Amino acid sequence: MNEPSRSISLPHANPLTGRPANRLLVFAVVAAVLAIAPLSMPNNYWLRIYSMTGIWVMLALGLNVVAGFAGLLDLAYVAFFGIGAYIFALLSSSQFDLHLPFVLVLPMAAFITMGIGIGLGATSIRLKGDYLAIVTLAFAQIFKLLLLNLDTPINITGGVNGIFGFDPINIFGLRIVSPVAYAYLIWLCALTVTGGSFRLKRSRIGRGWEAIREDELAAEAMGVNTTWMKLMAFAGGACIAGAAGALFASFQDSVFPNNFDFPQLVIVYCMVILGGLGNITGVILGAVILSILPEFLREYGAYRMMSYGLILIVLMALRPQGLMGEFGFRRKTQKRPDKDETGRLRASTDLYYDGQAPAATKRYVKGARIMLELQNITQDFGGLKAVDNLSLTLYEKEILSIIGPNGAGKTTLFNLISGIYPPTSGSIYFEGADITGLKPHQIVRAGIARTFQNLRLFSQMSVLDNAKVGQFCRTQAGPLAVLFHLPRHQKEEAQTEEIAKEALGLFGARLTGYRFAQQAVFLSYANRRRIEIARAMATDAKVLLLDEPSAGMNPQETAEITEFIRRLRDAFGYTLLLIEHKLNVVRTISDRVIALDSGVKIAEGRYEEVAGSEQVIEAYLGRKKGR
Repeated sequence: MNEPSRSISLPHANPLTGRPANRLLVFAVVAAVLAIAPLSMPNNYWLRIYSMTGIWVMLALGLNVVAGFAGLLDLAYVAFFGIGAYIFALLSSSQFDLHLPFVLVLPMAAFITMGIGIGLGATSIRLKGDYLAIVTLAFAQIFKLLLLNLDTPINITGGVNGIFGFDPINIFGLRIVSPVAYAYLIWLCALTVTGGSFRLKRSRIGRGWEAIREDELAAEAMGVNTTWMKLMAFAGGACIAGAAGALFASFQDSVFPNNFDFPQLVIVYCMVILGGLGNITGVILGAVILSILPEFLREYGAYRMMSYGLILIVLMALRPQGLMGEFGFRRKTQKRPDKDETGRLRASTDLYYDGQAPAATKRYVKGARIMLELQNITQDFGGLKAVDNLSLTLYEKEILSIIGPNGAGKTTLFNLISGIYPPTSGSIYFEGADITGLKPHQIVRAGIARTFQNLRLFSQMSVLDNAKVGQFCRTQAGPLAVLFHLPRHQKEEAQTEEIAKEALGLFGARLTGYRFAQQAVFLSYANRRRIEIARAMATDAKVLLLDEPSAGMNPQETAEITEFIRRLRDAFGYTLLLIEHKLNVVRTISDRVIALDSGVKIAEGRYEEVAGSEQVIEAYLGRKKGR
């Protein structure tokens, strides 16, 4: 059955103006500095520091993918660095007399290390926090022990003596031998990793990782396949570490087990934390500072490490968000839509209705087709039945409200429908298809999206990026499409931005204009509620589950959100399942109402019928009608 499109046709809000000034000029200046720097070093000692800084930059950016973008505590990262180095050593030396060319060995080191990273991630990715840290740390220690002991009975790693004497780099006849040539090669690779990091961060993949870092459950509930995305982060970080390890081995012309000790991991983590988790420019700056700073402190001997630690403590005390954390000066120049030309705040109602959609050409009403059906659903938590043998039917373009006292099982019901909990027994059908037991991201992709009783926004992400996450399950561009900026990726990004802005634009000037770039954490509670609804709408869902959408709002805001929910069905054709404690909201917008108490349906029908039910009155007030 072909259904009219639910595409929102609104006058577009003014997008953020002001691109980074003369970006090409900035790139040209950076390239010129990097080109001149090797020729300007006073001696080979500082030229070596310069080259090693490039390797540290690569390592920090790789760890930033895992820990900064995705928020995974990976303590095996230095092991991946060592794996890449030893792969290069084994393939480009007399150890096994392979002597493969550098142009083949470098990608092999990167991709073999990535494969090992995928293997480790696949076995441990479902662990979180301390448990993930313990498993990855154990892997790093096992790797170190293998390096020390795989010299007998067959000498593979050289033991404590390591491997040395590698083939010189030859790239299509161009020999990389001199320190200056190595500096150019290393920084060319560092620039490549930097460019790739920026492209990943600004893509659907980067938004998926950031959503996981902010709130994994909310990310899954917005259509992000968190298991796959975390595995991709592990793979990406391992790939970069492996490439950096190969460059390091060639540059040092040797590898030893102590090159990949725990202190190296701590240094790389310090670089990422100092620069700011997820902040690419900051991480690069952190890597540069922590690569050079120890050399300036070397003359202080015993006080060197103390001074080094003190500087880090002071910097983190002053800038806990990192050196390049959020700065607000750019937004101060942007015109605020909630102020008029004189600088006075505009009325709330003016803001809400400003820029609203024109009157709908068609008014949607409740249909006869069943969209969502629950059959005898039970959810048992260790003997406590939060939902008990519940059946429910939601019709196309219907507004069905669920009411009941606290602890009645309303939010548990939403968790069952959205895939957060698999039901103990019973079945759930969506448009006739059995969706019982599907993961939350699969439920969203099928066409059901939700909000939460307690706000679960991605607080450190911008308003616009919060809404963009909703389109994750509708886009498919992979790492190659993103890194090479292929047309598919460009088309999806343009469509994602358009859909996100249209969803936010439904709330008027409150969520448009300069607010697009504003972090969600700085918005009022009511606006954060609005963003959560807009994010759910951006998933292109057919059914919206709204869990207490008016909670925390004042009477005027409650009236506005009530009218907005009505318009979601009337003007845009959504089917709505609603949990709400404010009975005036339920009375105003509901086609039907279901009352729950202790997980059991106690009444169903029109609002007046349910509100007058003796069981409902007793459940709410603790007494029977008329007493």
